[in-house]
Amino acid sequence: MNRLKEIKELKRLSEEFQLENREIIGKYNMQELCSIYNGIGPDAFPEWLRNAISALHPSLAVVAFIHDIEWHESDQSREKFAASNDRFKRNGYAVAKAQFGWYNPRRWIVMNQARRFGNVCQLFGWSAWTSSCECAVCRKKKEGAK
Repeated sequence: MNRLKEIKELKRLSEEFQLENREIIGKYNMQELCSIYNGIGPDAFPEWLRNAISALHPSLAVVAFIHDIEWHESDQSREKFAASNDRFKRNGYAVAKAQFGWYNPRRWIVMNQARRFGNVCQLFGWSAWTSSCECAVCRKKKEGAK
């Protein structure tokens, strides 16, 4: 799927599933969203690894989409860091419940992965949360300020 179609689909899914903090998406145009969203996984991971993780966990792509925008807007506070990671888990649960019936094992797998990813971000993501963003949107702002 090309990038713009993917972003359009993620926006649609965030509304369909009524995910928490989906309003944050409206602050950015499509090109900015393409630059901010990197799939599931931190910027420090090579692109092939993020692509592999995203392919293995397609249900959580929309959750990671909102999470990436939140991290792009990081204020470097502990409170918002924890809130973003907790929201990842809640949004992941919401997606799992919306996509799969209670009897479907995939529902429980997606919920478990959302919990795991949220916990991993909480345990190991602080340095990324407090580092300056290097996406094209931020680079453009920095260049414009010079």
